[in-house]
Amino acid sequence: TAVGDTPSRRALFSCKPASAKEEAACSRQILTRIARRAYRRPATDAEMRPVLAFYEEGRKEGSFDRGIQRGLERILASPLFIFRVEQDPASLAPGTAHRLNDFELGSRLSFFLWSSIPDETLLARAERGGLRTVLDAQISRMLADPKAGALVANFAGQWLQLRNVRSVQPNSNLFPDFDDNLRRSMRRETE
Repeated sequence: TAVGDTPSRRALFSCKPASAKEEAACSRQILTRIARRAYRRPATDAEMRPVLAFYEEGRKEGSFDRGIQRGLERILASPLFIFRVEQDPASLAPGTAHRLNDFELGSRLSFFLWSSIPDETLLARAERGGLRTVLDAQISRMLADPKAGALVANFAGQWLQLRNVRSVQPNSNLFPDFDDNLRRSMRRETE
């Protein structure tokens, strides 16, 4: 079907090339911005090369949009997106304890509290450096966000096995008033 104008499309396409000459710069801008969020840190030139090569392949297949789609596919298939990569400093012996950098710390914090990638505020703070100096404020901000409900749901779901409550079928003779509403209430009360 035809390309539509949706909020997600507007968020994805941060620029629109007016001519073929502007496509390379615009594609780099779009894909670099997406890679930064997906990789939870700024992407290096070496990491962007294959992404932009996928864009070029897609562009040859038909259109600017197809090129962006192919570049996005490459980003989402990257181990840098799929896994939370934490690099050991080259100067340390293997197995030596060390501090996480601000991007790694922000990523751990975000996945723990939100079960999701860091937001723009956390990424920007990590880029400026000194995340540890404002860690308490960032934690408070993140816990005040509705996404923090994921911490409770995921932690209680795994630790207390609350996810299994939905499959429990108590004896209806002993518990005739047990219904799905009570099942949900039991889980929510524990959370």
